[in-house]
Amino acid sequence: MEEENKKTIEVRGFLHLDAAFRKKNGSIPIIMELEEPITGVALAEKLEVSLDEIEVIFVNGFVEALDYLIHPGDRVAFLPPGCPGPYRIALGFYGKNQGNEANFKIKKKE
Repeated sequence: MEEENKKTIEVRGFLHLDAAFRKKNGSIPIIMELEEPITGVALAEKLEVSLDEIEVIFVNGFVEALDYLIHPGDRVAFLPPGCPGPYRIALGFYGKNQGNEANFKIKKKE
């Protein structure tokens, strides 16, 4: 069993992605075989999740950008845009994904 866990990842979704994953896969977490590291972008494509539906990913409980490498044995969760207020800064969303169009951006006053 220990060896099997090292060749798989657990995938979850938050908010509407949870419902979409449950509808498509039947249960959560999704257990996927993974022989080599994969980026969050590639994993989203594999799961047929549009990148504009993902703001950040959690990997083993830590917020990461979509280009972060996910390894066999990791636990991954996709978070769509829309997480409220102070949690964004406290959890590190703002700094992790400035290149992502789905990321909330602080607008400067002109």
